[in-house]
Amino acid sequence: MASGEDRISALPEDILHHVLRLLPAHEVVRTCLLARRWRGVWRSVPTLRFTGAKGWGSADMFAQFVDHLLHLRCEGDGPPLDSCDFDFDSDGIMLLPAKEWHASNWLWKALPRVRALRLRLRIVDEQEALPLSYMHLFSQHLTRLELVGVSFNNSVADFSGCPALVELSMDTCDVFMKQLLSPSLKHLRIARCYISDRYRILISLPNLVSLELIECHRGRVPLLGSLPRLARAVVVLNEHCADQCSQDQLDSCGAERRDICYGCYYYYGDPAHGPHYDRNDCIFLKGLSEARDLELSANSDVVVFNRDLKWCPTFTKLKTLLLNDWCLAADHNALICFLQHSPILEKLTLQLSKGPPYVTEAEGIYKPLGQSVASNCLKIVEIKCENVDNKVHKILKILATYGIHLEQISVQQTSGIPGSGCFNFVCTGFSEN
Repeated sequence: MASGEDRISALPEDILHHVLRLLPAHEVVRTCLLARRWRGVWRSVPTLRFTGAKGWGSADMFAQFVDHLLHLRCEGDGPPLDSCDFDFDSDGIMLLPAKEWHASNWLWKALPRVRALRLRLRIVDEQEALPLSYMHLFSQHLTRLELVGVSFNNSVADFSGCPALVELSMDTCDVFMKQLLSPSLKHLRIARCYISDRYRILISLPNLVSLELIECHRGRVPLLGSLPRLARAVVVLNEHCADQCSQDQLDSCGAERRDICYGCYYYYGDPAHGPHYDRNDCIFLKGLSEARDLELSANSDVVVFNRDLKWCPTFTKLKTLLLNDWCLAADHNALICFLQHSPILEKLTLQLSKGPPYVTEAEGIYKPLGQSVASNCLKIVEIKCENVDNKVHKILKILATYGIHLEQISVQQTSGIPGSGCFNFVCTGFSEN
């Protein structure tokens, strides 16, 4: 100002902290040069954000800065930080093999002193994920952990040493583990990760509330154990899922050689030296049986959902359900199964892709319980599609056969052209032809 008054420096310290927490750590430290008022403000900002070595001249200079700042902020008896973010560009320090030790060291140094920790490396092309040297983490304060571009190669990922941890997110990571342990975890997200195709990750988390498993590459669907508090699950299995049968069977074809059907050969674990799973029990659906909200989407060749229908549990708490085309195989076998095993279901959404009806000559796994629908609570069925075609017509007939009135069914037609809108229809009848 013309008067020379510094009004920004006169702001309360919590306002200054709110502004500074939006800046990278090196910019925050530089504010000590602004005025006498600012000399010590950076030391009490409750967040740290490191954005990579770009612009530092050398990776060594950046590493020295991070080492020194973490020593100042994360060692001693001061209050824990709200968050610490390591957000690195694809051309930054994390790509240098000689600097991998720094990444692990920073993680372990910050971990005991922060409530939320994010380690993010943007993976490009065929670049490998950053390996971490240990998986036994210890922190009394950590509540949220977000990892991107990290590699786990331990048999067990044990988070028991983090009793306050409630949220774990892994994106674009190499997740080669056989078991995930945490007595406190409530929210788990595994997205676009590479998982082993020789064995399954055992997930048995007593306090898990929400689970997201999104488009994992190459690997097997996890083996779900007891999830007694699960309320919501979103599962998307694409064409990269290893649980596929090349013999067009809805169940495992039981191939005894991997050149006949690789997906089914390792379905129950590596016959040579991997773990084996019970051939007479659910792999996945049983673990979801306590959910209130469920979304299950899969590529047409993925067999794990259909196979589990043989031992389909009753979803006693399920109120909303979303399925895609996989549930239409074998005369809508899976759709009928869910209708008859969801006694309080209120809303069903069918998300249909463009293309011909799902065709398979395999016999359905599930044997319907007559022609009655278990739920008397069903209020609406939404069918989302690009065209109201023969596929939709058959679904309407199945729903009507199993006791669902047409006025409960809403068909939402999208043109498939961005920005062109959609049309909603309420069914009043259909022709047998």
